[in-house]
Amino acid sequence: MNHKKKNLTPRRALKIGLAAEYVGLSRRGLLDLAYQGRIPYCKVGTRTTLFDIADLDAFLDSCKVGGDA
Repeated sequence: MNHKKKNLTPRRALKIGLAAEYVGLSRRGLLDLAYQGRIPYCKVGTRTTLFDIADLDAFLDSCKVGGDA
């Protein structure tokens, strides 16, 4: 039997790969936007870049055009 411990705490931040998938961009595209200052990010150490899910949602909301946007 395979009993994996489930993480019941929702994530607050995503690493670059998951964050890029979340917003529908490539890793490079998301990093470019972050380095341009269009999406906030957190740098943990020298290699890990994290994106707050609320910031990703806010970015997507800011990109809406038409309708009730």
